[in-house]
Order: sequence, then structure tokens, then C-alpha cells
Amino acid sequence: METQGRKLDFSGQKIFVGIDVHRKSWRVSVLIGDVLQKTIHMSPPDPETLLSFLNRSYPQGEYSCVYEAGFCGFWAQRHLTMKGLKTIIVHAADVPTTDKERQQKDDVRDSRKLARALRNGELAGIYVPEEAQQRVRALVRRRWTIVADRRRVMNRIKMHLHYFGTYPPGGALADWSWNKTFVSWLEEQSKTDKVLCSLLKQYQQERQLEKDVMGEVRKLLMKEPHVQTIKLLCSIPGIGFLSAALFLSEIVDIHRFDNLNQLCFYAGLTPQTNSSGEKEVARQRTSRGNKKLRTALIECAWRAIHQDPEMTMCYAAYKKRMDGPHAIIKIARKLLNRIRHVWANGKPYERLDAQKKEND
Repeated sequence: METQGRKLDFSGQKIFVGIDVHRKSWRVSVLIGDVLQKTIHMSPPDPETLLSFLNRSYPQGEYSCVYEAGFCGFWAQRHLTMKGLKTIIVHAADVPTTDKERQQKDDVRDSRKLARALRNGELAGIYVPEEAQQRVRALVRRRWTIVADRRRVMNRIKMHLHYFGTYPPGGALADWSWNKTFVSWLEEQSKTDKVLCSLLKQYQQERQLEKDVMGEVRKLLMKEPHVQTIKLLCSIPGIGFLSAALFLSEIVDIHRFDNLNQLCFYAGLTPQTNSSGEKEVARQRTSRGNKKLRTALIECAWRAIHQDPEMTMCYAAYKKRMDGPHAIIKIARKLLNRIRHVWANGKPYERLDAQKKEND
């Protein structure tokens, strides 16, 4: 008696996979058309296991995967893409959510929600840098983290001295700048103060770490393919090497932004708006955006108004219409426009006062 062989074949069918990512496990939901196929628990998380499951259950299908940006970075997206699974990463706040899903949140609902939104075409993936670019970003961020740690230690030392009323020559109003003289005085005081000795050792360790990482940053960025971009950015008044390094590592590719508004939104320099009928209200700047990039831009904007007469005039004009914090945001946007211009065109910034001197 002959038996009819049956074989699964999903050729031409689009299979949408929503992945709720956690450190120890993944919750994976599979959607085909309007039908939710199944939701599985995958532990430990592994792209190879996911691919094997899809090939076994839905062979020859056109797989599309999505997960939310978070602690795990981009490695899962890279592995899945290498295996032939079209995978995007989305901002968690961009995933359409019902009130019921917010009230009763769990991993199963989250994975199904991602698969459904992917099927409906409601998701846009974020930019995924190459691994080499991601390592440059991690190195530059490491330097900024060490600086923050060093400043915390410096504040702890100051508070410890205040607590015991131990002040450098000149009393509480003396110069507390961390120069060699002040550090030498701290070392002398630490001989009879065990807590200060411990804090001072921690400060010196942070300083050494900062120097080591700074050396690696310079070694990496002062050669191709980064050195030309660094020089272009440093030609803009208000931007030094460290700020240029952060702009390069966070923006990565200036051409991925079609216009200045997109770049400003990425940097978090766009105000919130609330428009209804004839009423339109502009509020404080949006909470979204790259916080490190925004902070660095504002710091550079303050320097620019002291180094560039054109920026000084613009800031003075803005101050007539608004307060200082809002005016400096305007200057930061102008600075970001200069960054976009020199980076995209590959030409150094030409200061207006320098052009006048040449004409004279």
C-alpha cells in the first residue's frame, strides 16, 4: 500500500517573529497573517536555536524578526542577520500599545505585540552601527564614565575635609583647584587620616585610568578612517578633540540623517509640541534623544559664544526674546548645523571674522 508523503513548505509566506529579550531567556512569538502560531520560551537565548526552530516548524519561509533596544546592544541582530533572518531593533517607546497591555504587561504580551506591529508595518528600526564603530563608541563612553567617577571622588574628598574642618592654607574660601600644590597638601594630610588616604588613592587610580583610556582614544581616532572627520569637527569654534570624539562615536554617519530636524531630534534638541485645533503649545525639549550628545553640544555651545563673535551676536539676539537656557539650546542647534555641514561636505569650517580679515 502506497502512502502519500507530506512535507511542510512555507515558500513565499512571510513569517513575523517578535522577540522579548532578557538576559537569561527570550520569549518568542510567531505570527503568520492574522494567525498567531505559537509563543515559546527560549532559555538560554541563542540565535542558532531560534533559527533551528523556525527552519523546523516553518521551512522555506520569509522570516522577519524584531526586538526592542536595550541592555543587549546589537549582537543578536548581527547574528540573526548573518543567518539570513531579516532583523530590526526598535525603540521601546515606538511600539504601539493598548491601555490593557500597559495595565497587564508580561513577556508573552510584549512578544506578541512586537510581532503584530511588525506585521502591520508600524515599526521602523533604529540605526545599527558596525561592530568596529560600536567599539569606538564604547571606548569614548568609557572615558566619560571614568571622568564622572573621578569627579565623584573629588566631591567626596571635599565633603570629608568640610566634615572635619580641614582646609588648605587660606581656609574654607581658599582655592580648591586640583593642581599639584593642592594634591601635595592632600597627600600630607592623608598621612594622619586613613579615610582621606583611601579616597586619595581612589582619586589617583581614576586619574591613571583616565590617562590610559585617553591615550587609547587618541591612538584610535588620530588615524584613518577617523582622523579627517576629527579635524573637520575641531575646525568649528567651541569644539575640541574630546567633544569631536564623542560626536564622531555617537553620530557615526552624518549621511543617515536626511535633514537638520532629524539630527536635532536624535540629539534631543527638539521641543515637545501639543497642538489641538487652533491652539499650539511648545513645551520643554523632548526627553528622547542621545543624552551624551545633547550634553556635549550644550557645553560646546557655551564655549562657542566666547570664541566666535558670530555666535556671541546670535546669543545676544536670542537673549532679548528668551532666557539664557532656552537661548543656549538655540546656539546648540546652530552648532549642530555647522557639524552637519562640515562633516557632509568634507570642508573645514571658515570663521566669519577670518573671512573679513582676508578681504581686508
